[in-house]
Amino acid sequence: MKRIIAGLLPLLLLLLITSCATVPEDRYNTQKGAAIGAGIGALLGQAIGRDAEGTLLGAGIGTVVGAIAGNAVDQDYQAARDAAVLNKRVIYVDRGGRAVEAIPVQDSQETNCRKITKRQWDNGQLISETVEEICEGEKRTRDY
Repeated sequence: MKRIIAGLLPLLLLLLITSCATVPEDRYNTQKGAAIGAGIGALLGQAIGRDAEGTLLGAGIGTVVGAIAGNAVDQDYQAARDAAVLNKRVIYVDRGGRAVEAIPVQDSQETNCRKITKRQWDNGQLISETVEEICEGEKRTRDY
């Protein structure tokens, strides 16, 4: 009976966590990462340790790792969002020492969206340049 409960515990935990992890917008990656990491960590902890202690340890480690990864995505997204809202260039330095520059380029009144050029710099050298689209809400038309 204990084995059955120990086997079902991670599945119930994963179901509980993923049912709360759906968010309508892509701005809550820290929470999503923590929830997904906890679920995966719990499953791996149960598979490796085959006991409740392994499950809880795996869930804890997975939560921390998932939250760190999700937070990095949130910070990257925030630079582009700030540039779109403030309508000016935004620069910040990430934890790796790279400078990230977000520059508003063009907006569309039809779609209520703004294009942002995002550049990553490392030691004064341009590493990457991408164009992202930040929308304030619902699109007003189907076409861009």
